Amino acid sequence: MITEKNCHSSGCNSAHADGLRKIAIVGTPNAGKSLIFNKLTSSYSIVANYHKTTIAVERNRASIDGNATEVIDTPGISSLHIFSEEERVTRDILLQENPEIVLFCGDATRLKSSLVLLNQIHELGIPAVFCLNMSDEAVSKGVVIDTRELYSEILAPVVETAAIHGTGIQELRTAMKRVHDEGARMMSQPYHTYPSIIENALESMLVLFPEDDQPSKGTLLLYLTKEEGISEMLELKYGYEIISSTRDILNKLYMKNSAEQLRQIIFRARESWADRVAEKVTTRAKFTVTGITQKIAWASRHPIIGWPILALVMWATFYGVGTIATGIADALDGWFFAPATDAITAMLAGYPVVSDFIVGEYGILTMGVFNAIGTVVPILIVFFTITSFLEDLGYLPNLSILLNRMFSVFGLTGKSVLPMVLGFGCNTMATLTSRTLETRKERLVASFLIALGIPCAVQLGVLLAIMATAPFSVLVITLLAVGGTQILSGIALNKLVPTEETADFIMELPNFRFPDMKHVMLKTYYRVKWFLVEALPLFVFGAALMFALQITGILGLIKIALNPIVVGFLSLPDKLTEVFIMVLSRRELGAVYFKDMVDAGQVDYYQTIVGLIVITLFIPCISNTMVMFKELGAKWAIGMNVFIMTIAILVGGL
Repeated sequence: MITEKNCHSSGCNSAHADGLRKIAIVGTPNAGKSLIFNKLTSSYSIVANYHKTTIAVERNRASIDGNATEVIDTPGISSLHIFSEEERVTRDILLQENPEIVLFCGDATRLKSSLVLLNQIHELGIPAVFCLNMSDEAVSKGVVIDTRELYSEILAPVVETAAIHGTGIQELRTAMKRVHDEGARMMSQPYHTYPSIIENALESMLVLFPEDDQPSKGTLLLYLTKEEGISEMLELKYGYEIISSTRDILNKLYMKNSAEQLRQIIFRARESWADRVAEKVTTRAKFTVTGITQKIAWASRHPIIGWPILALVMWATFYGVGTIATGIADALDGWFFAPATDAITAMLAGYPVVSDFIVGEYGILTMGVFNAIGTVVPILIVFFTITSFLEDLGYLPNLSILLNRMFSVFGLTGKSVLPMVLGFGCNTMATLTSRTLETRKERLVASFLIALGIPCAVQLGVLLAIMATAPFSVLVITLLAVGGTQILSGIALNKLVPTEETADFIMELPNFRFPDMKHVMLKTYYRVKWFLVEALPLFVFGAALMFALQITGILGLIKIALNPIVVGFLSLPDKLTEVFIMVLSRRELGAVYFKDMVDAGQVDYYQTIVGLIVITLFIPCISNTMVMFKELGAKWAIGMNVFIMTIAILVGGL
């Protein structure tokens, strides 16, 4: 029998080259890792009540027991046997960055699945603190966990937390200091042994490696089951000769059992241990009371009741953005922005060029700063408040259940609902999130539909504000045109993109809970702040660009060149050419400028509809295009953008 190597054989107290200790926050999806990260580092990353909220690594520095520490927030995983790109990222951090401590974030309401993953972390030889999060929800369900007994089983400190309320954070800091001091002792014993066929193979391989620098048991188990990238990693570190010898051992093993069969043997051993421990430490009430939140969750995914609930959510969003946000924007304009514009215009009366540059039609203040703050920010505040509330409520995963059958027409499963919904926040982030989908076909179809007909938060808010002030038929026709285009495109892609593998729709639903409004408003604040930091300079740049194009005469030449399409085929005023130019850089820039034209009465009823349709379907912004190149490859990214632009023009013209 072999035991886990201590801290990757490097010692628990070692510091990295930059002098910082590393603590990796690892755990199952939706277990509260990002909340813990925020509390420890006094920073902020988006958290929500659904799986796969974190799809990229977040890093920040903190002082843990007086030592400078890099804290790493990793995407949620269910196992070190990877199935998606973000799971690979988490696994590589554990195997290659050598964190001194893992802050393991488990879900107290799903102890068994957390223990199966913790077992694998322990086998990597990394000391861990078990953050037993959502303890308050476990108690509300009649589940009580004996943390002392659990500690004796897992050889690691157990801290009960309710991260959403900030409970248990100080205790986590104390526990991490203890692990830092006593890590070697905590890693001295394995949780359990595997069948002899596994243990004997591990023993035979282990003796081939240098005695003072041997891989952990967990790493060898991944190697034994042919996990992608592990063989290359070991060969790079230990050389071809050693790895060649280990392959001889494995080839003999594979003559009796395939790698998949061995993976099943290993999983059953871990599951058996987790079952035993969970049963030993858990006490359950004989009955629990079904609360109102559980009833709402059931109704939201019901195949009949769920649709009226979805319609109500859409109406609330439309009303909030179109009426409340528009009212706030009008009040701000009358109270501050219009008087400020008049005052600056009067001050610069003797300098017409300067006046036009600052407060003219393409002024960096009027078209840039004032548009971003006065028009967009009120819309974002209302929109993000609603979406943040729905995220923390846990509505989105239940929506996935409701829409699963519909999405099957596109070759997608209900899991694709989350990237789609996230697209209404940011297309770029949604395209990144599509990497969580299991098949390449799903990722291609979802990315195309996100880029084609799902406007980001700012653009959607502005478009809703336009439709809220227009006749109701504008909303109906626009939704039918965009929705119909999405449906036909999805069906076509399902037929055209080859199916190499199929994915089952299995989704673990989070607990439905009423959100903490303080947290909802905090998330809204940070999202609006990030918009101002990222997009405000682009609004100013867009205004300056349009001013430069106008004053040099280039804008007139572009209008002449595009006249057959814009004026001829689309029957729009040539001024809409300026909108399309701005959409190429940032979709919301064009949407805001189009709203100004609608408010000024520069387009009629029909042109409003055509403009809304084309802007919604038009080419994705530059940042999303770059992500498409990264995630899908140049061939697919270029092809998708060409088709999207063509579809937008054809549908608008028709």
